[in-house]
Parts: sequence; structure tokens; C-alpha cells
Amino acid sequence: MSSTNAKRIYTGRWIRPERFGGSPEWTAGLRRHPSAVWITAGVLVLCILLPAVGFPALYVAAVACGGFYHACEPLELLRLPEMNASRLLVRKVLTAWRNYFLLTLPFTLLAILAHPRTAWIAAAWAPLSALALLYAVVAKYARYQPDSNLRPPLATRIGSVGFIVPLLLPLSLCLTVSYALRAERNLNRYLHDYD
Repeated sequence: MSSTNAKRIYTGRWIRPERFGGSPEWTAGLRRHPSAVWITAGVLVLCILLPAVGFPALYVAAVACGGFYHACEPLELLRLPEMNASRLLVRKVLTAWRNYFLLTLPFTLLAILAHPRTAWIAAAWAPLSALALLYAVVAKYARYQPDSNLRPPLATRIGSVGFIVPLLLPLSLCLTVSYALRAERNLNRYLHDYD
């Protein structure tokens, strides 16, 4: 057995869809890049040990997790839950939030224990991280095409950068609203009228 196959089998034991709320995005993203996951965890631990850097580092990790939402899964996976577009979008967003906050829980506790005086930063970190993940989900489904791995358009990429560059944040917020409306229309087209 080759080392690549052994690596896939090994990571498949730990990274199963049921552990990530059935999310193909999180399962595939973590399975494809196991070394990046470990490097990210190490960098987060180092950042958390520095005062006032832990929660911003966790926020950057949330923006990076938006990268899991670039590829589009097959239409059969979207139809499997038998939901309408709005319920499916809500489920996708809640699953993204659940996975991110569960994975960052140990780092959050470590940051609070290491520097309790900076715990107030979590009041900004949690909603901004949730907003960045909401953006990633709605941006994906606004341009969803079954089995498509097209690069995100320039506007989508600028919107993602807006969560890191404060000057562009208003644009990212406007795009979030626009993509949420488009995502529901686009999903309705595939879930109900697709031939």
C-alpha cells in the first residue's frame, strides 16, 4: 500500500462527514490538507500564547475556512436532505458555524486561560467569524453550479479580503446581503426546476 493511500485511510478515520454535521465542504477540506490543519493548529497555539493576538488569529482562521466553500458538490448531495432553498442555506450556515466554533473551542479556552484580560476581544471575534463564514456559504451558493470548481469571481474574492482589510468591510457586508438573495434563487432553480 502506498503512503498516499495509507494517509487517506488514516485521515478518513478521523475526518468523517458525520463528525462535521454531514458537511462535504469541511470533510473534503480537512481531508485534502491534513498537514495544513496541523500547521494551522500549531500557529494558533503560538499566537494564543501572545497577549491580544489569539482571538485575531482565530478570526483569520475563520476567513481561511471560507476557502472550504470554493468547490461545488454534486447536485445529488444538495437534494439529499429534501429541503427548500432557504432551509438548506440556513442548515449550511449553521453547520459551518458549528464546525468552526467546535474546532476552535480548545483554542478559545486556551486564549482565555492564558490571557484573561484580553477575553473581551471574543465579543468582536465571535460575530465577525460568524459573518465571514456566512459570507463564504452564501457566496458559494450564489454562483453554485453542480460539480463546478470554477475560480470565484473577482467581486467574491474582494469580498473575502474585506473581512481582513477593514476599509473593504462595508463592501463585504453589501455583498453578503446580495449573495444571500441570489443564493436562494439559484438553489431554488437547481432544487426544483433543474432538468
